Amino acid sequence: MSRLYKSFQKYHKWFALIFTLFFILFALSGIVLNHRSLISGVDVNRKWLPNSYALKNWNLASVKGDVKVGEDSILFYGGAGVWLTDSALSKWTPFMNGFPKGSDQRKIFDLIQTPNGDYFAATRFGLYRYSTIQQSWSKQQFFSEDDEFITGLEVVKDKLYVLTRNHLYTSSLDNANLSFTKVELIVPEGSKPKITIFRLFWIIHSGEILGISGRLVVDLMGLIMLFLSITGLIYFLFPKIIKRVKDKIRLSRLKRTTRFSYNWHIKIGIYTSILLVIVSFTGIFLRPPFLLLVVNGVITQRSNPNNINEIFWSDKLRDIKYDEQRDIFLLATSDGIYYSRNGFTSALKKFPVEPPVSIMGINVLEILDNGDYLVGSFSGAYRWNPYTGLVAEYFSGQPIHVNSGFSSPFGSFAIAGFSNNSGKEYFFDYDKGIFSTQPNIHVFEMPQIVKDSFPFPLWNLAQEVHTCRIYSPIIGLFYILIVPLAGIAMLVLIITGVWMWYKKSGVGSRKSEVGSQKSEVGS
Repeated sequence: MSRLYKSFQKYHKWFALIFTLFFILFALSGIVLNHRSLISGVDVNRKWLPNSYALKNWNLASVKGDVKVGEDSILFYGGAGVWLTDSALSKWTPFMNGFPKGSDQRKIFDLIQTPNGDYFAATRFGLYRYSTIQQSWSKQQFFSEDDEFITGLEVVKDKLYVLTRNHLYTSSLDNANLSFTKVELIVPEGSKPKITIFRLFWIIHSGEILGISGRLVVDLMGLIMLFLSITGLIYFLFPKIIKRVKDKIRLSRLKRTTRFSYNWHIKIGIYTSILLVIVSFTGIFLRPPFLLLVVNGVITQRSNPNNINEIFWSDKLRDIKYDEQRDIFLLATSDGIYYSRNGFTSALKKFPVEPPVSIMGINVLEILDNGDYLVGSFSGAYRWNPYTGLVAEYFSGQPIHVNSGFSSPFGSFAIAGFSNNSGKEYFFDYDKGIFSTQPNIHVFEMPQIVKDSFPFPLWNLAQEVHTCRIYSPIIGLFYILIVPLAGIAMLVLIITGVWMWYKKSGVGSRKSEVGSQKSEVGS
């Protein structure tokens, strides 16, 4: 046995032993992440989680925004659902009658009141309407069941605009039953559909690139990763146990299990090696630090002129806002903020200067009293006037130079929500919770009733495990290195495993013999 073979064998064994537990957790959490709707009603009690997941000071995206109800009441909405409180913010009552069970189902992305007093709520799983007559929320029949991830709502005169991740729909509010029409969003002149390298790696890693069949393939890869991890452990541990076992029946079973694990570990590993490489390689670039290498990169997509609008906006739409003073629609997307001055009847245009927005998406888009716009995301909060070219850090008021090149997706403030009550501004940082920069403004406490009603969704727990954030209370910021290191370790395991199989199976030696025979014949 060559020295190189022994070295590869050593690397294969120790890389596997170090990262096996992570591989198992990646596999299990990945399968859960691929089936969000199936487990959307399942929650986990936060007392079983690290303290960083405890609710305090309105953190963890508890609030995204608010809607004033008359003179003495306010509706707050966000990750914690919808809550009705008085103008003094002292009494809190759940406003979620009619929503399905599960915190994931009650996560509100936008909430708006219509002129007749009804409310509409945007959720990950559809559009909900609150009737003041029935005193309950009800899910609305939508244009397409495959396009129910609602990201933004707006009411203009007698029309309701509903924005999903893929399309914009509108319906008249005159009728009791809504009837939605898809709005054709015309791409800017000369624009071509593009996809970020980050997004491309994401849809490959999750299998979304091939639809449901792709997701099932990735689920299968998760099961295979579980199988390889378990059989690898068996092959490592059982020979040591066999030496100590004297019972013949038990000894025979252990030997059969060891042989089975060894043989099928090799076969399954070889047959799925290419798919394992793809899943591992793409996963490395979905988390820092390698994320920074692809976060700003884009690739032009091929498209037919007949469906260019469909492809251009696919999975990019994030929020909609109507500026009544200027009679202009703002459309926030993952590619930037576009505008339309004629109700989307012509090609949309993009502002030449925009504030930084995190790759995690825009969370706040508000029109301020002076006509400027407030834009908030995990990159911070900015005051923006695209008509004068102003972009300033909101809290300091200092103008900033917008860098269109390489930049970090995270800022000093991770803005998750914003509230403005009678001139009192409150911001909601994802980690730190509520704060206000205005003098003599006291923030309001998070009531226990809200905390008790906001358990942790199982899907989000799987996400925390898959991204390794769950380990941050133990190892701090070093948790960001686990994903890339585990991905690199998996690539090393695949390369060393395939090379050792190639050498040990005799394929390499047979090819060498055939080559030498041909050489002798030629001479």
